[in-house]
Amino acid sequence: MLKEETQSIDFRSICPVATSLDLIGDKWTLLILRDMIFGHKSMFNEFKESIEEIASKMLSNRLKKLESLGFISKNKGTKNHKNIYYFLEPRGIDTFPIMVELAIFSTKYFLDHLGATYTRDSRTRMITDKVAYTKEIIKNYKRFVKSISI
Repeated sequence: MLKEETQSIDFRSICPVATSLDLIGDKWTLLILRDMIFGHKSMFNEFKESIEEIASKMLSNRLKKLESLGFISKNKGTKNHKNIYYFLEPRGIDTFPIMVELAIFSTKYFLDHLGATYTRDSRTRMITDKVAYTKEIIKNYKRFVKSISI
């Protein structure tokens, strides 16, 4: 994390949980990161298509925040300079296990609400072999990034 950016964040306390929430605990940040790693989204308009319907200004602000904190990087297209692509940096990828834990929690207590969001197979894999599941999703994301021709 950039030192000057860290200093501009108003951390509530020295508690590691509170600090993490100050960085990624708002309503949208983990959903953007989720869309990147699960949905292989990399462009602004792709994020706009998400079911949660984030407002353009909010999305723009969150992408800037994530970039300034080192969670994602922004790249201009080489074929079309108007296209901007966003990619996860290692810090952003490191949030994925948090998302897996949140998904496990939700499926444990709110499975009826989720409907067909998670198949029995993916839920079982998340619970019984989180490490392998996490590695597979991250590997697929990295393969996706390599396949993009910007």
